[in-house]
Amino acid sequence: MSVVAYVSGHGLGHAAREVQILRRLPEEIPLIVKTSSPAWFWESELTRPFTLIPESYDVGCVQKDSITIDIDATRTAKCAMDIKNRARFDAERRWLESVGAKVVVCDVASFPLTVARSLGIPALLVANFTWVDIYEPFAGFEAILARLRAAYGHADLLIETGLSLPMTYFPRRYKAGLVARVGQDRREKIPLTPPCRVPSGCGEGGPRLALIYAGNWGLPIAWERLKEFPDWHFLTLTPPGSVRPPNLTALSRDLMPHEDLVASVDLVISKPGYGIVGECLANGTPLLYGPRTEFAEYLALDAALSDFPGGLKVSGEEFVQLRWKETLRRVPARGRVERTSAPGGERVRECIERVWHGADPRTLDGYGVPGL
Repeated sequence: MSVVAYVSGHGLGHAAREVQILRRLPEEIPLIVKTSSPAWFWESELTRPFTLIPESYDVGCVQKDSITIDIDATRTAKCAMDIKNRARFDAERRWLESVGAKVVVCDVASFPLTVARSLGIPALLVANFTWVDIYEPFAGFEAILARLRAAYGHADLLIETGLSLPMTYFPRRYKAGLVARVGQDRREKIPLTPPCRVPSGCGEGGPRLALIYAGNWGLPIAWERLKEFPDWHFLTLTPPGSVRPPNLTALSRDLMPHEDLVASVDLVISKPGYGIVGECLANGTPLLYGPRTEFAEYLALDAALSDFPGGLKVSGEEFVQLRWKETLRRVPARGRVERTSAPGGERVRECIERVWHGADPRTLDGYGVPGL
């Protein structure tokens, strides 16, 4: 009798959140994950037995880069996905029966909730936003929004994971709190190639380290201008083509867990998304970021970062053009920013396990309910 998790492949934030939850499930509970996010991520991060099936049931947003959404292409892709989902409803229903699905977990596709409801399988939505919130400001999405609201209405319980939009259309919710990966400081394991190539930045103890997190789509920034900050050495997992400033090192993804890398640097530089914001908060690592106003989730993320002593916001133009000089001077010293509590992974795990053992998800609403 399986838990089946449907995880959005839009970015890695959904996958990073679910890994932190699902790897806590006891191994006696069979786990199947259906997602279009990269297999390498799940195979390296989900440290328990599971079956991975590459498939997608939502499109999220079609993006030109990590910051810019192509609204017309998103509308076209979403309508095509709705047609595909309708055509495979019966097949998905039969498949859930064939694997003995006992609980369906969605983050944040809506279609599987409808299939689960048709079979009477408890359906949990794990989210800090839904595609209703993201698409609502876009013109021409009225019919899409109507279908989404109806489908999300089939969730038995919203499990809210912190950094959340209001989502007032859910009558039943359990507020689990922030879900984020907490890392260990392994700074001494980070190789600079070659060590400290900019002598003026190498005072006692070496330069300060900043991780540039470019996400799935890359960052449209003036990488060549990094050399203007000799007191800093920059790290990235996604090297920007032929542009290689002397104070930039491209790291292998296999070097260490991502949360350890975040915990080991003085600063992260990125567009704000749930995964990276959560990791910075949970590890007390400052984040330099620019606005992402087209994506509604930004409202919640920006609010959290505004209250975070390590939140360092610049304008969109300043972010892209690397006008960071004054902001970099304000980065707190390592260890000076308090870590934010991230209890959500354990709380969501307990909710899923309780439902797998037969609890009615509609009785689990509340916040940090004792015994959950």
